[in-house]
Amino acid sequence: MIAISKNTLVTILFLFFSFWGTLLKAQTLSKRSSYLKDKIDVIDSLINNKSYDEALTILRNVDNTFTLKDGDKEKLELEYRHARILYENGDEEKALNILLKGYENLKNNHYPDLKILYLNDISKIFATSKNFDKALYYNRIAYREASLRNDTVNMLIDLNRFGSFYFAKNNLDSAKVFYRKVTLFKQSPDTEVRIANAYNNLGVIYEYEGKINMAKYYARKALRIKERIKDTVGIVYSNINLGNLNHHDKNFQEAIKKYEKAYNVIANDTTLDGSRLKKVIFDNLSVAYDSLGDYKKAYTFLVRSNKLGNKINDNSLAERIAEVEAKFNISKHEHQMEIEKNKAMRAQVLLYGLAFVTITFVILVIIFYKNYKLKQLNRFEQVQNEAQTKIINATIDAKENERKKIAEILHDSVSALLSSANLHIQASKSHLKKDIPEEINKAQEIIGEASVKIRDLSHELISSVLLKFGLAFAVHDICQKYSNSELELVSDDNGIKRYDQQFEIKIYNIIEELINNIIKHSKAKHASINLIERNGNKLIIQIIDDGVGFDVKKGRAKDGLGLSHIEARIKVMQGVFNINSKKGEGTSIFISVPIYQTSSKTA
Repeated sequence: MIAISKNTLVTILFLFFSFWGTLLKAQTLSKRSSYLKDKIDVIDSLINNKSYDEALTILRNVDNTFTLKDGDKEKLELEYRHARILYENGDEEKALNILLKGYENLKNNHYPDLKILYLNDISKIFATSKNFDKALYYNRIAYREASLRNDTVNMLIDLNRFGSFYFAKNNLDSAKVFYRKVTLFKQSPDTEVRIANAYNNLGVIYEYEGKINMAKYYARKALRIKERIKDTVGIVYSNINLGNLNHHDKNFQEAIKKYEKAYNVIANDTTLDGSRLKKVIFDNLSVAYDSLGDYKKAYTFLVRSNKLGNKINDNSLAERIAEVEAKFNISKHEHQMEIEKNKAMRAQVLLYGLAFVTITFVILVIIFYKNYKLKQLNRFEQVQNEAQTKIINATIDAKENERKKIAEILHDSVSALLSSANLHIQASKSHLKKDIPEEINKAQEIIGEASVKIRDLSHELISSVLLKFGLAFAVHDICQKYSNSELELVSDDNGIKRYDQQFEIKIYNIIEELINNIIKHSKAKHASINLIERNGNKLIIQIIDDGVGFDVKKGRAKDGLGLSHIEARIKVMQGVFNINSKKGEGTSIFISVPIYQTSSKTA
């Protein structure tokens, strides 16, 4: 019999438990990795289906379940999805902060695929904010990473983005160079879609340049690829695009053939997206037949479009209801997982918690009392702020109405009277012939000068461009008026529509006041005003300058820039007003307000 010493037995037991512990840890990490991979796949699926709230719920539950370090791949994977959700929900600033932080962590790690994803989205966000120089910078890094790995798909993505960014900078020659580079790649199942997109984009550029034949040539090449890979949606869009080009070329019959071909592809498609495409086709057919003078068919397709629009609205409602139910089910499932996880912890908390019931009760009473007093104080301050806001807005509304009324009186009454008086004097001069007293000539000059001053004063009180042509033209007009050799003001209205006149006046006055702040205080060389209509019910205003910037907190406190008045106006309009600025780094202003659809709505 072999005798085993006490020390040897301890050593064996230590090694056994160490091995068992290592094995358990490895199994735990493997299970965690598998679980996180499954969750990431679910999140990606939800993001692709635009179910952002459900994806965000799962992200938060995963984050609460596991403690992940900043440099962990799983952490970086989840943060990337979080940034995508924020971007899709319109919070580009938070998304960019997450992506930049993640990219810094990725510099020290060997996850090239993830690094390219981060770089691609960083460049996309900078492009969204019109900072194309930064967008190009990060896109170059992404392209270099993809080239080093011979990652053809991402190389094509980046080349197409180079083309898009240069097109946005109005550098059409550079844009065409990059799109043509894409077309030189060998066509394969992985590359065909990107190559077709490049052909389509080349067609857009040539259409923009007025070279319709070249535009048609590239549009047809894109269509051939779409047809070969049986991309139904791509085929429909390409045919619609070709139809539009023929319509532009006044070849209405050929345009109708292309629209009908697009319709035949999705004639049996009963999905919501298919119905939306059909509506676009019906609208285009209506316009084409109207251009041919066949008003009966134009009317027929317009009626079909309207009927389909009503059906789409009904289907959208049903889809939203189903989406709410799906969100509830996912949230319920995730909540059940959290309950199971916390059962053991609750038992321990209950065991030790009884000893602190009395102390906790006393603390809660004190906290409740203090919160009650604080709420009372906050309520009083809120009432004061609301009253002050209403007074400010009532004063500004009265001022706007008074300015409009005075401008109308000056333009419609006083100016008309002066013009009439001038005509009478002119008629009198023709009767007097040669013997015209000098006083009459002087009186006519005075009346003419008065007419000019009345007209100028009327325009100063309220923009005539705003009243006649709407907000988009008025903002372009004010940018041209205030631009000079020291400050360049540019605007992009992104094709917004006309809105309720009172709504346009309020938005115009806010933009004008912010532009005055730029002129007076910013010392900027360049400033841009971007108008975007979102979802048909919100107007987004982005104002960015490269001036000296300022401390936002001090600016609000001093109110030398009128920020409290602007914020009060936007608050009453149930909008959002954000300012980002630092000394020496310029200023970025974001405004989001609901659009007034009828003149009966007032702020």
